[in-house]
Amino acid sequence: MSSDFGFWKHGAGDPGDIFDNIAEGVTEGLRPDPAVLRFRDDVLARWPDIGDVLEPSEHDLEENPEDVTKYVLLTLSVRQLNYIPELLAMAKAHGLVGYSGVADEPL
Repeated sequence: MSSDFGFWKHGAGDPGDIFDNIAEGVTEGLRPDPAVLRFRDDVLARWPDIGDVLEPSEHDLEENPEDVTKYVLLTLSVRQLNYIPELLAMAKAHGLVGYSGVADEPL
């Protein structure tokens, strides 16, 4: 079992639709922002094990390098769910919008 969470800074439209789009790799509705990259870097520095469940992946970035500044999508395993409170605090500190795919609601 896993839980999906998406984070971004600027997006046009319904957060649920934005989340669904980034889960499919569709990022046209998102504007790049360096805060997203800083959040990504902070997450990976704090929890290196998240690197395997973080998108966009290194492979994705080869095709669309600007996506690194558009969104972060995490698929957390049950053992990683205890990261959520700190992840949310980090996202808030970076001014990001968050969305829970499991709860189907903004964070």
